[in-house]
Amino acid sequence: MEREMPGDLDIDFDLDFDDSVDRRTRQYVREVVTGLGLRGDSSFVETQPRAAAYVALDGRLPDFPDHDVALLWDEATGWSVAVEDRIGELVELHRQGDDVRPAAVTVVRWVQGLLRTEVTVDNRDFAAFVPSPRNAVLS
Repeated sequence: MEREMPGDLDIDFDLDFDDSVDRRTRQYVREVVTGLGLRGDSSFVETQPRAAAYVALDGRLPDFPDHDVALLWDEATGWSVAVEDRIGELVELHRQGDDVRPAAVTVVRWVQGLLRTEVTVDNRDFAAFVPSPRNAVLS
């Protein structure tokens, strides 16, 4: 009679791991990054516990020329643009819209428009952040 040792358990795990959601999320963000003409070396995608992305943008927002700009995505809330405040925290300035996963080309056009024009700031709830003063044009 063969004796079974405690460490010799034969366990058959049938792992059913589907990473198609992860691949689709990474591909979606990659389409946005390449559409913006970026290489993606200053961006990352998380898929757990919830899908999200961070993309550092080249360029500055006209109203915030001294602050780095980032494009953020979250599977529950969609795309937003944020800038770093004086202490390095990201401050969301504007949301793309109600669609949490619009076509990549739509996101690219939206970001390009923001980088060319003034941003109507949706989030005014921050104290450590002040936009750069503008020169008044008098006529």
